[in-house]
Parts: sequence; C-alpha cells; structure tokens
Amino acid sequence: MNQVASQKSPLERFLGLFTEVRAGEGPVTLIMAFNVFLLLTSYYLIKPVRDGLILADGGAEAKAYLVGAMAVVLFFLVGGYSKLVSRYERTRLITVVTAAFIVCLVIFWALSRMDVPYLGYVFFVWVGIFSVMVVAQFWSYANDVYNNESGKRLFPLVAFGGSVGAFAGAYIAGWLLNFISMFEMLLVAGAVLGLCIVLTNIISRRVWGKAAMEARQRELTAKAERGDEGAKKKESLGFDMLFRYKYIGLIALLILLLNLVNTTGGYILDVLVLDYGEATADEVIGAAVGSGSAASIGDQQFEDPTSDEARDEIEGTIISGFYAGFYFWVNLLGMFLQLFVVGRLIKYFGIKAGLLWLPIIALGTYALIFFAPVLRYARIGKTAENASDYSINKTTIQMLFLPTTHEIKYKAKQVTDSFMQRIGDVGSAMVVFLGTVVFTFGARGFALLNLGMILVWFVVVFMIVREHKEIEKGNRPEISGPPEKATAEPAVR
Repeated sequence: MNQVASQKSPLERFLGLFTEVRAGEGPVTLIMAFNVFLLLTSYYLIKPVRDGLILADGGAEAKAYLVGAMAVVLFFLVGGYSKLVSRYERTRLITVVTAAFIVCLVIFWALSRMDVPYLGYVFFVWVGIFSVMVVAQFWSYANDVYNNESGKRLFPLVAFGGSVGAFAGAYIAGWLLNFISMFEMLLVAGAVLGLCIVLTNIISRRVWGKAAMEARQRELTAKAERGDEGAKKKESLGFDMLFRYKYIGLIALLILLLNLVNTTGGYILDVLVLDYGEATADEVIGAAVGSGSAASIGDQQFEDPTSDEARDEIEGTIISGFYAGFYFWVNLLGMFLQLFVVGRLIKYFGIKAGLLWLPIIALGTYALIFFAPVLRYARIGKTAENASDYSINKTTIQMLFLPTTHEIKYKAKQVTDSFMQRIGDVGSAMVVFLGTVVFTFGARGFALLNLGMILVWFVVVFMIVREHKEIEKGNRPEISGPPEKATAEPAVR
C-alpha cells in the first residue's frame, strides 16, 4: 500500500484529498476536468448572445414556445448522431461533431452582421440543442475513458471542472464584453471549443494510443462499406433502446421526472419572488413618498418613485438582486458538494445513496413549501435542491452508464440526456399551463403536485439500483457486453 502511494505524483497526492486517485490517473483526470470546464465556459460565452437576441426578436414569451421546437429538432439530430456513432471512432466522432458546432458559430456571427430577420429564434433553438448535446457527448466519452471502478472514484473530480466552468463562465463573459461586442463572443466560444477538440485528442492518445484509434476507424469504415449492420438488422438510432432495455428506459424516466419536479419548483420560486418584489417595492416607494425623498436601493436612486416606469425598475432591481444572490449560493454550495461530498458518498454508500440524495432533499423542500409557502423557506430548499442536482445527482447519473456497452454510452445517452431533458421542459410548461389556467393552483398546489411526482421518483430510483446491481454482476449481457479483456492501457481504464 505504501509502495503504491509512493509512486503517486504530487498532483495525484493533492487530488487524493478529495477522492481516491491512484498512480498514473492524475494527468488524464486533470485534462478531462479542464475539458469540461472549457465546454461550460463556451456555453456561458454564448448564453448572453442568446438572451440578447431572443428578447430583442420575440420577447420573453418566445422562449416558452421555442422549447417545443428544440425537442422536435433534437428528435432528428439524435437519430443523425447515432448514425455517426456507427461510422466514426469515438475521437473522430467528437472532433467532427464539435467542429460542426464551431462552423455554426462562425455562420451565426456572419449572419449577425447582415441583420437577418428572426435570427434570434433560430439561434435560441440552436443553443438549446448545443448545450445538451455537447455535454452528453462529453460524458459519453468520459464513460469510455474510465471503467466502472475508476469512474466511480474519478467522476466527481472531472465533474468539478464543469462546476467551476459554470461558476466562472458567467464572470468571464461579463469581463469579455468590456472589450468585444456581443457577437464577437461567438468567435471566442468557437476558439474555446477548438481547444476542447485538442484536449480530447490528447486524452485519447494517452488512453488508447494512435494505432488503436486508427485501427478502430478502419474497422468501422470497412463495416459501413460492406453494409454489415444494415444487412443483419435495422441500425439502432438510440430511441429504441428506451424500450428494448428496461435499465435505459428507467434512466430516461428518471431524467424526465427530476426535470419536471425541478422546473415546476422553479416556477413556484418565481411566483414567491414576484410577490416579494412587489411587496418590497411597495415598502421602498412608500418610505420615499413619506419622507419626500427619492427612492433608493443600494446606490441606485429613483427620482420619481410614483411613476410606473420607476416602479417597474425598482421591482426589477429587487428581483434581480434576489436571483443574483440565489445563483451565487447555489453555485458555491454545488462546488462544495462536488469536491467534498460526491466522491465520499459514492465510495462509502454506493450509487443508491447518490441517486436518493436529491429526491430526499426535494421531498423536504416541497413539504416545507406546502405547509409554509414563504420565500425564506423556499429559497433555502431550492438552493439545496439545485446545488444537489448540479453536483451529486448529475454526477451519479453519469456513473449509471459506466458498465454499459459503447453503443449505449453514445446512442442511448444522447436520447436520455438531451432529448428527454427537452421533453421534460415541454412537460413542465404543460404542467404550469394546466396548473395556472385550468386548475388555478397556487404555490401550495404546485408543491403538492411535486410531492406526488417525487414519490414516483423514489420508486424509479429503487428500480434503477436493482437493475444496476444485475448489470454489474454480468446478469444483463445485452447491456454490459462481454467482460473487459486485460489491456496495457493506463490506470484510468
């Protein structure tokens, strides 16, 4: 044991403070974490452009309508992506797909110079697709780089790169806007994605070697030219796996449920924050009128607080201030959980504990809101819920694919992680519509609805855990495939 520990580099001994890192695993894990950091950074460079264009073109209402369009487009794109999986070696696949997204960014930048009508609508849909597909693709790749044992240990460190990227990305975007235009951010994001391609190729060469990658590509090319797959059976596009394999279908249902609960919970918080903004604005305006002075919030002064324009601005400032603080604590708590809790939770209590953490937090959150629909309690609950989702829950869900086949990791994962997430968005919009227009739910009504969905969520988690145990035992060969052969690959395998 001491001999193994002495072989660790200083980097690996440092990373060992957060999770178990063995000799030889440090460099690849650090590059993987930096890779996902850059992916999230590129998204946050693009996000301000998306918001600016859509609000200018269609207003806030357009966002809700375009979510359905994303789901429809994703249905066809995921099918096309599955065809690429059958034809390209993993590294070439990621290179081709990421390069296609870079080309799209350049095209959008060029179109922005031409004052093209409805560009905001198209770009909004594109960003919604980009944000889920590249992240799902990264984790498909991570499931290939690591085997079942090493992935459980090292995924928390890799995912921490994404947590830092989400936290720092918005700051980097704001800083860059002091020097470049909004649309030039697209070119910067493209350059960042280009670096991600470079890092992916570096990792692949360390893990598999150039010769093995080229041999695998020749094998896939020859198979495609012979038409082997098409002659024997219809090629899988990923969607059929949700019905062929109980395990994959349950994961898809899990993602749908947690998205419904979280988004509906976000609507509850929005309602309570709006009431808080209106009440606080009344207090600020009332105090200003009573004293005969200008209304003020922090350093901001509002000379005529009785005007509708001033009231809207005061209310908007209060609400923006609330969410700025809310997202700060969500991201900060999420990074803490990612770095210090996820690895230890999985190591000592297993996948089951990782999957149960979020529904337990959510159950407490919405029970509290049901009995006391007060913003103070909702804020605490939603902070814990969102931070747990971004860290413990998402990392554990990525681990569910570790013992599966290559085809499932790339084809089925795009369906569960991207398409099902957007279907969840559509479902949550329908829930809010029915709850507000048809049934006139208040905050307590939506909280009760969430509690019902959480009970189903618990059942799905226990079913997934049972299936996962069978897969790890080798009792589901159609999902896990044949046992891994001994190789001379690095320790991350």
